[in-house]
Formats: sequence, structure tokens, C-alpha cells
Amino acid sequence: MEQREAQKKLVKEWYRALEAGDADAMLAVQRDDVIYNVHGTTPVSGRFQGKDTLVNDIFPKVMGMLQMDTFKFCTKLKIVCADEHRVVTIMQADGQALNGVRYNQTYCHMFGFKDGLISEVWEFFDSVLAEAALNNNPLTKPTKAPENAFEF
Repeated sequence: MEQREAQKKLVKEWYRALEAGDADAMLAVQRDDVIYNVHGTTPVSGRFQGKDTLVNDIFPKVMGMLQMDTFKFCTKLKIVCADEHRVVTIMQADGQALNGVRYNQTYCHMFGFKDGLISEVWEFFDSVLAEAALNNNPLTKPTKAPENAFEF
């Protein structure tokens, strides 16, 4: 299998595991020293290294704030581009946060690879929505929804 196709397959497995809530399967396609680069200034923003950090620091701060019995990751997924170095995706998720805020989030992920596994992930998302839903930190100044919403 061509390298690019193998990497796209790994990414699809990562998302299938995320959608199913199967942390073991998600971790299985990543290196032990995987690096996550999460944009913004939220409690889960920054550069994190290792599966243990992902499981112990990031997962609880996100999944622990969502109504996971009804929350749906990967309601929509698209691989935007792939080459021998990276796979770039856009993914949507939807559901309720424990504080009642609807968390209809859109993510952009870039994946890097080493030795046939995911070695690095860059994650971009609406950090204002994350603050309101995951950190109970609502905007102090209301905003108006865009007239023409983003669609992919």
C-alpha cells in the first residue's frame, strides 16, 4: 500500500475509534511519544507529549465535560489533503456539554507520521465555543452568528 494511502487509513482508524469512544483503538494508531499541538489559550491548549499525557490530562478535560452518552464525534469528516508527510482533515462533532451548552464544534487536524504510526497532531477549533461549553467561561459580549455559515 502506498505510504499516503496507509497514512490516510491510520487517520480514518483514529477517527473511527474517536467516534466509537474506543480510547485503546485510538491510542493503538499513535506512537507512545505522540505529540499533540492544541491551539488557543484554553486549559487543553499547548504542546503535550506522550499517550499518558493525552489520557491523563487532555481526555478528562474534554470528554469529562461532555454528555458522552449522547455526544457524537465525527458527525462529518473530510480528508482535505494528504501527501507523504501530512494528512489534513476537517471534522465536526455535536452534542451537549454538562453545563447545557451545545458543543457543535468543528475541528481541523493535521497529522504527522513516523514508523507507520501517528507521531504528531495539530488541532484547531473554535476556542470561544470550547471555553463556553467545556470550561463554563461564556463570552461577556454576545456575538452574532455569521450570515453565511462555514460549510465543508
